[in-house]
Amino acid sequence: MNNQMVKTDRKITLIGQNGQAEGQLVDLSLIEAGVLTKRGAREGTHLELVFEVPALKEFITLHINATVIHRHNSENAIYLKLSFSPLNESDSLALADFVDYKTRLLELGQHKYKN
Repeated sequence: MNNQMVKTDRKITLIGQNGQAEGQLVDLSLIEAGVLTKRGAREGTHLELVFEVPALKEFITLHINATVIHRHNSENAIYLKLSFSPLNESDSLALADFVDYKTRLLELGQHKYKN
């Protein structure tokens, strides 16, 4: 499975057993996400990630269950890396479309500067 990690900057809501927190989705692949948030979570914590992506010719709100696999303090936030639980087909298709789009943009940018 291609685990191409792409950079992004989208608002995200993290929902856990003890409440929810807002954050910024900064890294995204088909199986993981990187999030900056003011409120941390321990490794092993299960969270629901809610964020919107432009995919499949519309804006789609994804609700993805994930587990914190890494955390560290950043300048003024906490960086969490989250591993996705198995995705349903519609979330998987939307996520793949968005990651493919971001990958194509990156490749076009690199190609542009080589010429």
